[in-house]
Amino acid sequence: RIIALAELALEFAFEVLAPGGAFVAKVFQGGAERAMLERLKREFATVRHAKPPASRKESSELYVVAVGFRGTNFLAR
Repeated sequence: RIIALAELALEFAFEVLAPGGAFVAKVFQGGAERAMLERLKREFATVRHAKPPASRKESSELYVVAVGFRGTNFLAR
């Protein structure tokens, strides 16, 4: 599952990102990504979705770009 890999990458990012940092992940639309997006919105100032122009229209792939890591305490999650 791609979303599971993205979630693991996000956990790692929470451990190593400095305040103001950024996170980018490739995900596929399908419902499972919603919880991750909500978490990103809480932890980052700005969260955007981007679909590359080279991506086929019927493909559900998109990139999540989160910037402005708030730097909250990882252990409090």
